Amino acid sequence: MCAIHERAETLLSSLYTGPIRRISERTGLHPFVFEIHRRIQTGTKRIDHRRAPNPYPVDVAGHTVRFDVSTLAEYNRVSSFLEEEALIDEIVDEVSAGDVYWDVGANIGTHAFLPAAANPEARVIAVEPHHRNVAKLIRNKTLNDLDTVSILPVALSDRNGTAALHGEENQPGYGSFSLVNESADAVADVPVRPGDDVIGDGVPTPSVIKIDVEGGELAVLDGLDGTLSTDAVRTVFCEVHQQEGISEAAVERRLRGFGYDVRRIAERGPMVFLRADRG
Repeated sequence: MCAIHERAETLLSSLYTGPIRRISERTGLHPFVFEIHRRIQTGTKRIDHRRAPNPYPVDVAGHTVRFDVSTLAEYNRVSSFLEEEALIDEIVDEVSAGDVYWDVGANIGTHAFLPAAANPEARVIAVEPHHRNVAKLIRNKTLNDLDTVSILPVALSDRNGTAALHGEENQPGYGSFSLVNESADAVADVPVRPGDDVIGDGVPTPSVIKIDVEGGELAVLDGLDGTLSTDAVRTVFCEVHQQEGISEAAVERRLRGFGYDVRRIAERGPMVFLRADRG
């Protein structure tokens, strides 16, 4: 977070504690106070976005990676990593020379380009179906001259065909595009393919995978059944979106069934981040 938003958050947190919070909850004012808080958050983020450099620089392992942050959603994603720094650090540490790393649900590329820059002898496949995010992946790849990154514009699933991608917004950087959340508007029709079929077509088999697909986790794993049943994939990082009806236990069972040791490495609200290592 940049200075203005961070200072506002610190001030609001110090003010809205103890007696003030209890009074607002007892009097029914909590939703009103929460909405004021949300509006202040959005306003200060917009100010910081206007003041921020574009491209926005991020340092990793002695390298600087630059991201186009034309939209507020992109700026929020790149400036704060949406509280996923621990996950990115684990991916950066895990990927090494000679690896093929798949970033499934790559969005605009924070979880793809930072590991790619830190590990220039690894190959990275950024898997992303939404056309506007794909355009930004191409833009960010060009900004950083990362020839080791390839972009695969599909949604991984357990079948071949097309599906509607849903979202409350339709701009690059928005993080909740989903094949399963039909309560949101359909923003695009996208191709869907099993990962095993993609590999069969010549895409390099991954040794490390990150999966962040807003409720489609089990379908992605099922579509990689053949690959995950071998020793090819060393480590799987999987974000479990319990708010979309996916249980942590179900994903863990599936991964253990493939022979992985599974542990939770972080959580954010209803979302849980699992790491699965070949046992």
